[in-house]
Amino acid sequence: MQRPLIQNPWERKTGDDGGPKTPDVSKPDTNSLLKRLRSIDPDQSRKYRQRSGE
Repeated sequence: MQRPLIQNPWERKTGDDGGPKTPDVSKPDTNSLLKRLRSIDPDQSRKYRQRSGE
């Protein structure tokens, strides 16, 4: 008795569309985010700018 040979188990099977999908979410506008942060806490907006590379 032999086990069936499984070829490439990491590849997607055809018709395997029932799994979770990546949500289509747009990135928030960093300028408006920095403006909101600046109005709340100016020091925090400076820290965020350093962290995000802006």
